[in-house]
Amino acid sequence: MTRIAKSDSSVGNECKLEQLLAQTQHMHDLATDGEWEKVSALEHKRKNLMNTCFSSEATFDDPQIAAHYVQEIIGLNKKVITMGVEARESLGNALGDFQRGRQATQAYQKVGS
Repeated sequence: MTRIAKSDSSVGNECKLEQLLAQTQHMHDLATDGEWEKVSALEHKRKNLMNTCFSSEATFDDPQIAAHYVQEIIGLNKKVITMGVEARESLGNALGDFQRGRQATQAYQKVGS
């Protein structure tokens, strides 16, 4: 995560964007560790802050800093989404393997009866 030095006057919505970026980075770290329930819980908490940051009333003292934060947030979101899709596919494959194994066990038991 890139940190941009802020002037003392760059408070308010830039600060909220920095908080949003920190939460997004934390979600990414949790996703990397496979902590999907925690990712989901943090996403729900993050929505309020996101709505505040991107409301029609939001203004930014330094649009370049704001744009940088937004780009980092989008990049991290894409990574979390990609990891989520991969985890879901992996879980689906594991469940399919489990079902096939269970069916084979049941068929074996029927033949052995």
